[in-house]
Amino acid sequence: MEEGKIKNTITRSFELNDYRVKGTELSGFWADLLSKEELTVDVNYKPENGTAFTPEEVGKISKEICRKCDWFEAELPENINCEVTFKDFGEKIYNTEQPGIEIDPRELEEIKVMYRFFVAYYI
Repeated sequence: MEEGKIKNTITRSFELNDYRVKGTELSGFWADLLSKEELTVDVNYKPENGTAFTPEEVGKISKEICRKCDWFEAELPENINCEVTFKDFGEKIYNTEQPGIEIDPRELEEIKVMYRFFVAYYI
């Protein structure tokens, strides 16, 4: 297969452990290959110790989730991007092209996000 052809398709996801965030447990994980050019991964994070995240923890974990998105994108071919939708915050989206996301942290039992990997342009 041609090198360019491979870069125009989503050929793999990351391992389950790559989605983990320190201080959390995964309470839900679903991957959905929507097409050869788009993959979504829904992840629910719950507190490792306790019943709910404090607003401070939500802020800290949200930043770590954004850093994960940055790392995922850095590991992929240059034309495949990653973005994260924070489902608990009005579907706010973080991506590396426009990194300035602001959420209003509040106490949550779970933090629900969707990572989206997609071909941004064709090589």
